[in-house]
Amino acid sequence: MTEIAYDSVMGVVRMAIDVAEWGCQPASAPADGVAPFEVIPLVWGEERSRALAAAVAASCGLRPAGFLSELASRPGRRVQGWGAVVPREKAPGPSPAEPGPQAGLAGVILLLESIPSYPGAPRFSIPWLLVRPESRRLGVGRALVAAALGHSRGLGARRVTIDTLDRWPEAVAFWRGVGFRPD
Repeated sequence: MTEIAYDSVMGVVRMAIDVAEWGCQPASAPADGVAPFEVIPLVWGEERSRALAAAVAASCGLRPAGFLSELASRPGRRVQGWGAVVPREKAPGPSPAEPGPQAGLAGVILLLESIPSYPGAPRFSIPWLLVRPESRRLGVGRALVAAALGHSRGLGARRVTIDTLDRWPEAVAFWRGVGFRPD
């Protein structure tokens, strides 16, 4: 792992992408016939968006309350998010007993814009990308990353960073596959 920026104490792998050189690749339809999905903006003040994000967090083994506290914009930082919605009737996995707002949400991504206290360009990072286990390897993550990178480009970002853990080789491979390189 010497080719990737690495913090041996924490096991953190830091990667970045040059947004200006990134080619916006729309998600292609999966080969296995699963329905395409739509990427929608999430509005953290709306109960529905919070419920959708909390449901994805829970399906990925996170405490929803802890995850939702990460979503708040505060002085010096703005957080924006998107969700990938699969039509309920075509969502992979078992249908919920009672239809709820989470039934069709396959994943969620956050984009963090850190505004420096001194003159200079803001920094952009993706602190969270969560995809429900039953929706993985269907292009959901790629579509969410495309939404976040496209939005950051529109805000004038030059680069976007991510941190992941070395004990998650699938995550490192995913980020490399969408164009992130050692930082």
